[in-house]
Amino acid sequence: MSTKHVFQSADGLVLRSLRGAAALNPNIRLHEPSKTVYVVNPPSGARVALVAGGGAGHEPAHGAYTGEGMLAAAVSGDIFASPSASQILTAIELAIATSRRERDCLPEVLLIINNYTGDRLNFGLALERARARYPDLKIDALVVADDVSLLHTDSLVGPRGLGGNILVCKLLGAAGAAGQTLAEIQTLGKAVVDALASVGVGLSHCHVPGRAVPQSEEAASEECELGMGLHNEPGARKASFESADQLIGEMLGMLLQSRENGLVAIAKRPEETEETVLFVNNLGGISQLELGAVVDEALVQLRAIGIRPRRVYASPYMTSLNAPGFSLSLLNVSSIKRSVPSVDVCALLDAPTQAPAWSGVQSGWLHNLHDDRREEALLAELRTERGVVGSSQSEQAQVNGGSYWREADVSIARVEAAIRGACEGVLSATNDMTDFDTVVGDGDCGETFAAGAKAILRALEDQSLEVGKVNPPQLAQVFGELCENSMGGTAGAILAIFFTALATTLPAHAGDPSASWISAPSRALEELSAHTPARSGDRTLVDALHPFSITLGDTGDIRAAAKAAREGAEGTRDMRARLGRAAYVDGTTMKGLPPDPGAWGIAALVEGLCNGWEGGA
Repeated sequence: MSTKHVFQSADGLVLRSLRGAAALNPNIRLHEPSKTVYVVNPPSGARVALVAGGGAGHEPAHGAYTGEGMLAAAVSGDIFASPSASQILTAIELAIATSRRERDCLPEVLLIINNYTGDRLNFGLALERARARYPDLKIDALVVADDVSLLHTDSLVGPRGLGGNILVCKLLGAAGAAGQTLAEIQTLGKAVVDALASVGVGLSHCHVPGRAVPQSEEAASEECELGMGLHNEPGARKASFESADQLIGEMLGMLLQSRENGLVAIAKRPEETEETVLFVNNLGGISQLELGAVVDEALVQLRAIGIRPRRVYASPYMTSLNAPGFSLSLLNVSSIKRSVPSVDVCALLDAPTQAPAWSGVQSGWLHNLHDDRREEALLAELRTERGVVGSSQSEQAQVNGGSYWREADVSIARVEAAIRGACEGVLSATNDMTDFDTVVGDGDCGETFAAGAKAILRALEDQSLEVGKVNPPQLAQVFGELCENSMGGTAGAILAIFFTALATTLPAHAGDPSASWISAPSRALEELSAHTPARSGDRTLVDALHPFSITLGDTGDIRAAAKAAREGAEGTRDMRARLGRAAYVDGTTMKGLPPDPGAWGIAALVEGLCNGWEGGA
């Protein structure tokens, strides 16, 4: 592992790198507050704006893949950390603010997400917020999960996203530039993801500037990390490293034995000349000399079994800082054609793009750069035109809310009592959650829930949240924002998504039927399930949230729903986790373990909500 860097600290490094990426193409700019690189003058024929991103450290992804023919905007988090939902929402707004000048209506938007928990949750929350803020916006997401090294585990997280993500961005970006609709691009994207397989290998780990040298055991000289991910995490297993041809052969074998509808078909039917693409990604620390030899060896072995790729690409497309390693990806072009017969995959790969990091790009100085309006002016114009007043959900809510509670004949004091009761219920359970999480997690669950409860109480005390000025959907929006900004972590993201989805399902008018009230949580739960694989029985906070929502919808009795939440939380005792850090606890030692701390927190929250509501009557 090399620990020497030109920049010895990571402070400010991400923004400086993004400035460099923006300097490579005069048609892209950097919005520094959100760390978003975006296209200034998108092509008028494009109907769909593609937005992608993730943690820094994977450069040139995704900033240098921003440009006509690929991404409309790319957003970056800190090193190996997902961007926040607020950052992603701003990236979405920048993409539509620039595109709308060429059209009378909002463009359609597709989010391309690599399958990591933080990215899934934060992009999912941003998507729900965009839908709530711009009701006429058509927006969807595509998850890239091309890693096949962990296909046979029982983890619900699913395969990770690897370097094949950039192939997806190129294909869909070219389809968008050709004028395809969101539905057409989404269909193509799903076919591409199904036909794409990748596996990575690392000879060692990377080093993050400014961090201490980790004490974790490095692979011995005769070993490598097979199944290496993009975030410096360990590989699927340590493998013997006898020779390059042996290593590459093992990697190709893993690819060809995966994805029944995609890559296995290549190995089964070579005589039918399945068309393929070979995509070799340098993780950052392999010399170009060796990378060329990797390409050659992979082609030699593929041709030996009758596979002759139609296109071959090799470059540092999506790196892991300075990791000495690479990934191999195979794309079954024929499989895509069977799913989407009208698409010419090779033509999309060959289509021109102004994204500077794509191999073979023909770039030059573009015309029509006379518009020098700054990003904030563009965002202000978009938000004002669409009725979004203020830069946050809470500001927007305070402006638009008002007469709901009076018309519904509901006491504002009682609503506030219910909110305070929910927060106090969480605070009373903080120590229990901390104790439980110390056994099965990293010990911060109690503090995380308490931070959210305190933020809501503080908003009530300082009157930055005035219940009498908001209706139920706006109140849920504010809760979602407060959870996102104060809690952090997976729990904060899940609750933020739930409340944001709840904002789109709660009744906005006092005359709406009561049925829409009691069914709103279950409908919000359906939206949440699109962004996390967590379900009842997986030992997460969903084990309490699900029975609460379903029971409320079935009975209309909030006390019965709270009882169901408590029973759900109690039911997680001794339950094996399949998500989160608790999933790494040895399954043979689950007997005698405490309840899931997140589920315990949800049960305390809804019980406190009931107590406050009944006491405030």
